[in-house]
Amino acid sequence: MRRNDGLTYMPYLHISLLSLLMLTMTVSPAFSAQVSGLYEAEVPAAGQEVEQRNRAIVEAFRQVLVKVTGNRGVVHHPALAEEINSAPRYVQQYRYRVVEQELPASSPPQVQKQVRMLRVKFDEIAVNRMLRQQGVAVWGDKRPATLVWLATEENGKRTLAMADADEQAYSGMLDVMERRGVPILFPLMDLEDQVNLQVSDVWGGFADTIWQASERYGPDAVMTARLVKFGPGLWRAGWTLLLGKKEFLWDSEGESLSMAVEAGIHAGMDVLASRYAPSAAESSVNAIYLHVAGVSDLYSFARLQKHLAGQDAVEQIALAFVEPEAVTYALQVRGGQRALEQGISLSNVLSPDAAEGTSIPQPSEVAIESGGVVLHYLMRP
Repeated sequence: MRRNDGLTYMPYLHISLLSLLMLTMTVSPAFSAQVSGLYEAEVPAAGQEVEQRNRAIVEAFRQVLVKVTGNRGVVHHPALAEEINSAPRYVQQYRYRVVEQELPASSPPQVQKQVRMLRVKFDEIAVNRMLRQQGVAVWGDKRPATLVWLATEENGKRTLAMADADEQAYSGMLDVMERRGVPILFPLMDLEDQVNLQVSDVWGGFADTIWQASERYGPDAVMTARLVKFGPGLWRAGWTLLLGKKEFLWDSEGESLSMAVEAGIHAGMDVLASRYAPSAAESSVNAIYLHVAGVSDLYSFARLQKHLAGQDAVEQIALAFVEPEAVTYALQVRGGQRALEQGISLSNVLSPDAAEGTSIPQPSEVAIESGGVVLHYLMRP
């Protein structure tokens, strides 16, 4: 944990805090990941003619909408049909590249070994504006990081998959990570992992042991899979998502190990998106007061300022009231209380406070309507 080194304790902090109101800072949460490339996608293109390029751009736009919203079904939203067909107007830049594809030795000679790919980057501001105008919520770029443990059974032998040795198992995850914009962590499977977690722990679903083995990676969630080969062309998997004290279970299958993993990871990302991504009903901006106790010096104040400025849901921050050991902010939050609480939960900066019913002063210079929700938190060391 970070400590307050070299800063003097100030019993009457409010005088010094008021002199720092003009600070503007940003920071990423400690455990969640800041995702890049949400507004980019790469798809195959039949050629470089305008019509061929536009078809590829529409497909790339579909992929970007899924990443930006966290919702696989968004491409079927009736209000977005016209916008999807008009995808070229949202393009910021594009480029082609040719890649070699691996083909089975039995492939006919006329099958193309080279594929032309089109990478498209869309205008973030224009896309977000369009989605909000259509009542579709936008998921920010700070998202929960998920650690995945894969256990496989083939010919009666069970093993924990390793990224450098089980390419098929991990290729499906890499594809989902690109398509969904949610960070996935892969265990090193070094000596420490091999000591801390056995394949029997994953197969038996021993949540406490799995969490303990995962702590070194600092994930927000942990996902496990038990993949079994039932014969040529059939893999089945049982999945578990550990999210705090909750467990979510589902199954997947595929003609190959990669396909079974890909289907299962997509389902897990759906669960995470349902918890962390804002819904359409939460796209409006709401007034919320955030009371934070344990702010006892300039270091903790600056740390709190950075944390709030880095929250995707926070549209505006105003310091409403300062006490010797606490501060209260008036926030304008897109997505309401749920969006703010979920964002805060993805870090180790604040923890919920049991205080209730505190009356929060509301100075006239705070430019939001009174009577907002009051949330109570404690500053962590």
